[in-house]
Amino acid sequence: MESPYIAGSIVESAVALVLVEAGPRSNAMTVSFFSEVAHHPAALWVSISPSAHTHSLIEETGRFTLAVLNQTQKSLALHCGTVSGKDEDKCATLDLYKSPGGFLFLRGALASTGCAVRESVPLGDHTLFVADILESHLDSRKAHLRQLLLSDL
Repeated sequence: MESPYIAGSIVESAVALVLVEAGPRSNAMTVSFFSEVAHHPAALWVSISPSAHTHSLIEETGRFTLAVLNQTQKSLALHCGTVSGKDEDKCATLDLYKSPGGFLFLRGALASTGCAVRESVPLGDHTLFVADILESHLDSRKAHLRQLLLSDL
């Protein structure tokens, strides 16, 4: 049986969480449209709908974390992708820690990457946030696991 999350999808892709904290408010949102932009300086992009709670928090703070999920983290992706951060504090249920630079990092993720927004580009029904990678953590203990894929959901 084909996953309802991949039905009609254009491409297979990895799944991650965007984590953002703005003062006392924080949020975690599941994303599957992100990629590296450049090696020097290291940068990435992520695409987020302006109607998402995460979008307004990123606009307010100008920073976020991209946490690339591993194949065992399906339940995190589903929860953070189906519940609104306006209604529930999703970060309260995640195993998060603060990086040296003050970013929210996710324990158990393949990688957590703290980013500062360089540019935001409105593109149709989403905004493309291009961000400089300021710090990251790779969990070498999870290296034997593959990325969580959209088709896993």
